[in-house]
This record gives sequence, C-alpha cells and structure tokens, in this order.
Amino acid sequence: MTSFLAGLRAEALILSRARAVGVALVALAAAALFALYAGATRVATQQEIVAAARADEAQRIDGLKKTLLTLESGAAQQEPPPYRDPRNAAFMGAGPAARVAALAPQPLALVAVGQSDLMSSAIKVTSGSKDAFLFADEIENPALLSSGATDLAFIVVLVYPLVILALAFNLLSGEREQGTLVMTLAAARRPGAALAGKLAARLVAPIAVMFLASALGVGLFAGWDALASTGFMRLAAVILVYGLFWAALAAAVDGLGQSSASNALTLVGAWVVLALLAPAAINSVAAYAYPAPSRIDMTLAARAAATDADKNRDAMLARYVEEHGSAPRGGPREGTLRRIATQEAAFERVEGVIAAHDAALGRQRALVDRLSYLSPTMLAYAALADVAGTGEARYRDFQDRLGAFHLDWRAFFLSRAKAGQAMTAQDYDSLPRFAADGEAEGGVTAALLGMGLPTLLLALFAWRGFRRVAP
Repeated sequence: MTSFLAGLRAEALILSRARAVGVALVALAAAALFALYAGATRVATQQEIVAAARADEAQRIDGLKKTLLTLESGAAQQEPPPYRDPRNAAFMGAGPAARVAALAPQPLALVAVGQSDLMSSAIKVTSGSKDAFLFADEIENPALLSSGATDLAFIVVLVYPLVILALAFNLLSGEREQGTLVMTLAAARRPGAALAGKLAARLVAPIAVMFLASALGVGLFAGWDALASTGFMRLAAVILVYGLFWAALAAAVDGLGQSSASNALTLVGAWVVLALLAPAAINSVAAYAYPAPSRIDMTLAARAAATDADKNRDAMLARYVEEHGSAPRGGPREGTLRRIATQEAAFERVEGVIAAHDAALGRQRALVDRLSYLSPTMLAYAALADVAGTGEARYRDFQDRLGAFHLDWRAFFLSRAKAGQAMTAQDYDSLPRFAADGEAEGGVTAALLGMGLPTLLLALFAWRGFRRVAP
C-alpha cells in the first residue's frame, strides 16, 4: 500500500503540472454540464407539450359537458350538426372528446434523448384507426434528426473514452522512452504496486471529473433530490464501469511493450471499431437478416389502408345506386352504422399493417440486443437511455398500453353508437383514462454485466503485461 500511494502521489503531481491534462478535464466537465443543460431544456419543452395537451383535453370535455347540459335543458336555440352534437357517440369519440395518452418525462430524462425525438410525448387517442392520430404530428425537423442531439449519453459514450485513452495510453511506454521507467522500478520497494498507483492516478482523474460533473448538472437542472434516486445510482454505475472498460483496454495495450505511437494508433483504432463501426455493422446485420419497412413507409401504408377502406365504401355505394337506381334509404342511425362499418374496416387494415411492421421491427431489435454485447458502446448507451426513461423498453411498454387503451376507447364509444344510445354527463365523467406508467428499469443490470466481464479480462491481461516490466 505504501508503494501504491507513493506512485499515486507522484503521478498526481506530474498530472497537476501538465497544462494539457487540465484543459482536457475542464473541457470534459464543461461538455457534460452543457449536455445536461440542453437536456433539461428539452425536458422542459416536453413537459410544456404534455401540460398543454392535458389542458386542451380538459377544456374540450368541459365545453362538451356544458353544451350537453344546455341541450338537455332545452335552452339551445337550435340543434347542432351531428359532428358537434355532444350526444353523438360516433362523432365525439372520433375527435372532440379525444383523450390524451401522455408519456411524461422521467426525473433523469435530461441524461439521454433516446427515442423521445421520434415518439410524441402526447397523443390524442380517437375511435378511428391508428393512422388518424398516431402519425398526425411531425415529431422533429428531419434536419435536426440527421445531426442528432447533444446529451450526456453522447458525451459519456464517445467523448469520455477519448479522455481516458489520452491519459492512460503511454504510462509504461512513455516512461520507457524517457528513460525514467528503470529508475521508477529500481526506487520502488514494490514496483508493481508503484505502477498500479501511477495508473490509478491517471484513471481516477477523468472518471472522477465525469462523475462530479454529472452529479453537479443533475443537481442543478433536475433537482438535488434526484441525486438520492435509484436512477442516479444506475447512472453512476454506468459511468464507472464504462470508464473502467476503456481504462483496462488502455492498460492492456500499454502492457504489450510497444511504443507510445503504436499504443495510440491501436487504441484509436479500437475506439473507432467499438464505438463507431460495430454499432453500424450490428444494425446493418439486423436490418439485412430481418428487413422491415421504414417508419415513413409504414405510415404511408397505414394511411393507404385507411384510404382503401373509404374507396371500398364508395365503390359499394356506387354499385348499389347503379343496381337500384337510388341511394340506400335510412335515417341518421343507418348513416352512423355505415360510418362505423367503414371505420372498423379501416381499423382492421391499419392494425394489420402496423402489426406486421412491429413484428419485423421486434425481430430486428431482438437480434440487435443479442449482438450489442459485442460493443460496450451500445450497451452503455442503451443503459443510459433506460436510466433516462427514453429507452426501448419504456417506449415499447407505452405502445402496448396505447394499443390497449385504444381498444377500450373504441369499445366505449362504438358500443353506444351502435345501440343508438346518446351520451350523457355521466358518460363524460366515466371516460376511459390512460393509465400512468411507472419507472422502467430496462436492462441496466445486464448492460453492466456485459461491460464488466470484458473489463475483468482486459484487466487480467494488463496485470500480466505490467508484471513483465518488473526488474
């Protein structure tokens, strides 16, 4: 322990006098704080969208109830048209009484954008097919989506490893080239412990700066209470284990006995492969193995299915007129039933298109999840997205609950419309509500294990390499 502490103090003194090291650590902390500020701004915007949608919902339903009371009391001057009549269940469920299904941001949503730039945080559910409300809004500007967002997950996954590699790539090779390695080994009582202390000094600095900057940013922009949450503990664990992985990789390469230039090229190549090429290759392999249409193609196919249902209705009506010489007779109830039949036909077709797309996408995601253990970068990003509540697991759960709520909403209104039952004030008070979700843990534990095992193996190789330099 004495030799370890001596090496730690000596290397810490050397690092404190290196201006480039201080600049790199300050830049890392500044980048983390800026990313958390940008994330907090985005979260505030999402909260405003959810609050505005819920306020609009309350205002709409309150207005319908007031109009309904006016009609029931006989104080109305004239009968409203069917699409504005709060007693008409078929029209009210299709729009005016639409309920908002909201996915509120989690306490640590500022950590990672995840899928929040593709999925709307507030959706107005109607009794029509899903294409009528699921793809009604443009979530993000395509130009912004192409460049991506700056968040803490981006800093941790891509920038943070570069700082670690820059500090740890030449501990042995640098001293060997400067001629000080022999002196260090000869002066230390336990050379291995002294080298371990020097390496620890180089690794503690970036990991500690990343952790402290993240804690400060989360406390400032998400509230100091968030620091005591389970989510922040997971965030700290991901930062620690992911940093140790790159540190162990740098130490293992440095222990091979090559030059500093060779170490730098090897580590930069490893960073490019693990952080850039491997994720792209894994996604490409999954897309090739289980091809699925893009979201745009799926949206167009769903809308085309709904349009085909309308065309079939018009064709059937035209054929009826051609055969009978006049349009089918009937009152408003018969017209409502024909409209509901068209909605149900469109609903079945759209559900089939979306189900086929989701099934193909699910097979892709399952393969990506298995192959992601080949890239610690993918594991780290997925874990950070789960901590933020913007990961795959939470949005998949949201889609499942949205589908179940859509069925309940349709059953509530269409059953009354088919029975010719008028909506009452009690019906508006008992409208189905979208259940709030809990905090989703996702696969953080599995990701930590996936990063921890290769870290231990690399640490073993590094230990063997450092033992070889002992006198």
